Amino acid sequence: MTASLIRFSEDGERQALALVLEEIPPAIVIDSGFEFLSLLRGDERRRIEDVFGATDLPDFVRKRLRKGNEAERIHSAEILTAFPGTSSTNALLEALADRSPEVRIAAAISLNALGALPPLQKVFGLIGSRSLRSRRLIDLFESLPTDRRSELLVTALKQDDSPFARAAAIEALSRSGDYSFVRELEDSAHDPSPEVAASALRALGRSAHPAAAETVLASLENPDWEVRREAAEAAGRIGIPAAVEPLTSLLGDSEWAVRYAAGNALKEIGAAGMEALQRTAMEEASRSQRTASLILSEGLAA
Repeated sequence: MTASLIRFSEDGERQALALVLEEIPPAIVIDSGFEFLSLLRGDERRRIEDVFGATDLPDFVRKRLRKGNEAERIHSAEILTAFPGTSSTNALLEALADRSPEVRIAAAISLNALGALPPLQKVFGLIGSRSLRSRRLIDLFESLPTDRRSELLVTALKQDDSPFARAAAIEALSRSGDYSFVRELEDSAHDPSPEVAASALRALGRSAHPAAAETVLASLENPDWEVRREAAEAAGRIGIPAAVEPLTSLLGDSEWAVRYAAGNALKEIGAAGMEALQRTAMEEASRSQRTASLILSEGLAA
C-alpha cells in the first residue's frame, strides 16, 4: 500500500489509488496509511486524505471510535481530523463521554483542531477532574486559537478547578507571547496551591516584565521549594537588583534545585550578583560556599 501512496504522490491518479484501497482491509489502511501520512504536510497530505475520505474509511474510523479497544479509540479520535464534517464532529462530541479519560482528551484535541470544541468549562465537566492531570491537557491548551485565550485565563483563575489544569492554562498563556495578563499572573503567584504559584512565577520569568519584581521577591521566601526555585529563576530573568541579598541567602537552601537556581540567577543579574557569588565563594566551607564556587567554576568552564 505504501508503494501506491508514493505513486499517487507523484502522478495524482485518484482512481488507481481508490482501487488499491478497495482491496485492503480498513484497519490496515488506518495503521499503514496514516503512518505514511504522518510524513507529509500541506497539499500533498490533503490530497491523500481526500481520497481516503471518498471511501468507506471515515465510517469505519467513526465506528471504531465507538467500539474499538482503548488504543484504537484514541487513534480513531486523532485521525478523524482528516475527515472534517458533521458526522466526525458528532462522533467526537460523543467520545467526550467515553469511559477512558485518554480517549476523552484525544477527542477534545481533535474537536479543537476542527474548530468545534465546546467551551472549556463544559469540556472539563465531561472529561472529569480525575483526568485533568494528563500531559495531553497541556497539548489541548497550547493548541487553542488566539480568540479563545480568555477561556484559558478563566481556567487559570478558577479556584475550584484542578491545580494541574490551572497551572497548565498558565503555562499555555505564557507561551502565547501575550503578556497583557501580567497582573493576573502576579495574583496567581500568591495562590495557595504551590503548583499554580510555581507555574505563575515561571510565566512571569518568561515575560521578564519588571512590574513583577515585587511579587517575585516575596516568593523567594515561599515555604514550598518549587515555588522558591521558580522565583529565583524569575528574579534572574527579570534582572532584579533587590533580589541579590535574598538570592545569596538561598545559596544555602536545603534544596539543591533552589540553591542552583539562586546561583544562576545571581549571575544573570549582573555585577552585583557576581560580587555576591565571589564573596560567598571565599567564605568558610558551607553549603552556600560550595554552591557559589560551583556556579563560578561553571562560568569559567564555559
